[in-house]
Amino acid sequence: MIYRPEIDGLRALAVLPVILFHAGFQFFSGGFVGVDIFFVISGYLITSIILSDMDNGNFSLLNFYERRARRILPALFFVILACIPLAWFLLLPKDLIVFSQGLIAVPLFSSNILFWQTADYFATASELNPLLHTWSLAVEEQYYLLFPIFMLLTYRLDLKITLGILILVSSLSLAFAQWGSINAAYFSFFMLPARGWEILIGAFAAFYLNKRITKIPSKWNQLFSFLGMLLIIFSIVYFDKQTPFPSLYTLFPTIGTVLIILFADKKTFIGHLLPGNIFVRIGLISYSAYLWHQPLLAFARHRIDSDLSNSILITLVILTFVLAHLSWRYIEAPFRNKKRFEQKKVFILAGLSSLLIIFLGIYGTSNQGHVNRIPMQAKISEFEMPSIANGWCFYSIDTIDSLEFGNQNLKCWLGKSPGKKVGLLFGDSFAGQYEPFWDKVGARADLRIHSVTTNWCFPSLNSAFGGRISSPAFDQCLFNREYVKEHLLDYDFLILAGGWGDLLAHEKFDNAIEFIKYASKKTRVIIMASPKQFDKNIMDAFKKSIWWHTDFDIEMISFDQDNIAQDANKTLYNLAKNNKNIMYIDRNSLFAVNNKLSDITLQNLPFHFDADHISIHGSHSAADIFMNSSKYSAFKDFLLIESPE
Repeated sequence: MIYRPEIDGLRALAVLPVILFHAGFQFFSGGFVGVDIFFVISGYLITSIILSDMDNGNFSLLNFYERRARRILPALFFVILACIPLAWFLLLPKDLIVFSQGLIAVPLFSSNILFWQTADYFATASELNPLLHTWSLAVEEQYYLLFPIFMLLTYRLDLKITLGILILVSSLSLAFAQWGSINAAYFSFFMLPARGWEILIGAFAAFYLNKRITKIPSKWNQLFSFLGMLLIIFSIVYFDKQTPFPSLYTLFPTIGTVLIILFADKKTFIGHLLPGNIFVRIGLISYSAYLWHQPLLAFARHRIDSDLSNSILITLVILTFVLAHLSWRYIEAPFRNKKRFEQKKVFILAGLSSLLIIFLGIYGTSNQGHVNRIPMQAKISEFEMPSIANGWCFYSIDTIDSLEFGNQNLKCWLGKSPGKKVGLLFGDSFAGQYEPFWDKVGARADLRIHSVTTNWCFPSLNSAFGGRISSPAFDQCLFNREYVKEHLLDYDFLILAGGWGDLLAHEKFDNAIEFIKYASKKTRVIIMASPKQFDKNIMDAFKKSIWWHTDFDIEMISFDQDNIAQDANKTLYNLAKNNKNIMYIDRNSLFAVNNKLSDITLQNLPFHFDADHISIHGSHSAADIFMNSSKYSAFKDFLLIESPE
């Protein structure tokens, strides 16, 4: 296969936007399309190699996978092994568990499956996952397992048949990507069925150039290659995180890449630009640069725990390319030399490295992120609260680290048995967080409270999961659940809690208001205010302050997203003010320490366990505050009033 320097230049055009996008530079809001450019390049190169070997009669699967192993594994494993000590010293236990799961998945080329399956409500933010970028390598390797076998089976068939099959497969893949961008965004983003067409587009370019298919006259080369560059630049600048991907939008960067591959010869402006010295040098180390950039950015964000300044980001980008050059020169290049590393040695080293990395991943996962390796464990144990014997109905919130899902079929009762009055706590995770609160308040007020809470309630979550939540499940959620309407009269009072700001933001708040009005005609209704909503995980920031022996100042953490929740709370307050059967419990009655609204408990610990929800410690602390406030007396009087007419 003839070396084409413009392909290395195209690699530079792919890796630079990806790195700058992940660094957070707004001008490169669509820089993620660099991955799609890589897919097309891979499809072109792999198919060209296979076609060339087959035409020469020397193609073998063993040699093919040897070549792939030499190209991909040495630098990948080197970067992963370099990340392990950094992860040990920089990651909190829950984040180390996520990292360890990645260690298991990456050598098995299944990290895309892992990230698809673990992308849930409380998943680690993508920008904080050092191995998240390996999903694209997994997609390519899964493709490499299938495509060479297909070529072996169809090579002696008529070319039209082979191309016809590939066109059908790629068309179905593109159609699935478009459908998935609306109905199954996470699966579509990470998985081969929705990405295969991008690689196959590159394969079609290889067939076009290698099989002497009727060519377009060269007079069009200048126009088409320039158009290809415009399509790529347009995608990089104008696309953003809200652009459905992969979808029909993905045709912009992929078709652009194909046009450059096909038509950017030396007589064209693009064909002269891309083989330039700088582009080629970056292209040569682009794979190593891609491997290094995500860990560097993720670990820096873990350590600094704030938005990285432009100077730090630029430094990290420069460091990425310095490390990329070193790993390319001393890792990538030597392993591609068959005289230095023969086939047997390559496979042995790859196998041993894979086993070592997988073992370390299993060890880290099974040891729960090695919680005892850091001095903060003793500190946070002061406010870890055990769950009640049967677990919580919605969450087993028995640690500060996370909320673990409980048995959703568990009939969970809080407070005192039998209790003079029986109530229902209903809502989503913002209701589940109050279960410790109502267990404590209910025990003192002689109340029995049935907790019926669920997670998949809000349209914001449904869209975030790309439609992963089924319609039947969604219909069972807050303010739509027939259980509540049918059984309201079974309870003396109803407690409602939810992400009011989410409902208001997604124009579902009116539905909630109507439901509350409906319920107030049947029974007493108590509305719980949402706690403050911050822009970052409060407990992580608190833990890191202990870890790094720095001062924790919660007032330095912004909470811009709380404004809309405040607006919703005002509406709920006014609703209760004008309806004798509705009581609103405001934030001041829950989170006022020493008569002042606070984000820190009397023990100088955060109420929150993440950016939105309060922990068991916070929930119990709020109960103590509430029961010592004037609102508690009003609450008891409210429940002792005769039943509504």
